[in-house]
Amino acid sequence: MECILQIKKKENYKIDGTKIKIARTEKGWTISDLANMSGVTRKTIGEIENGNKRRIRHSTIHQIAITLDKEVEYFCTQIEKG
Repeated sequence: MECILQIKKKENYKIDGTKIKIARTEKGWTISDLANMSGVTRKTIGEIENGNKRRIRHSTIHQIAITLDKEVEYFCTQIEKG
């Protein structure tokens, strides 16, 4: 379950949606709660958590990370040079 996030045009971060789900459930939040607090749609969060979204914007994962009190890198499984 991962998404790919392109940062700085030449780096791709693989995002582990399971880590987002774990961080969310540790706070006792539903997908709807996270969506309301982060401004990211429920659909997008669900797709990321389930590994169905291949590419996401940096601003999206950044907003999710801020809302969950984590760094973006916490959700990365690896960084690939493009």
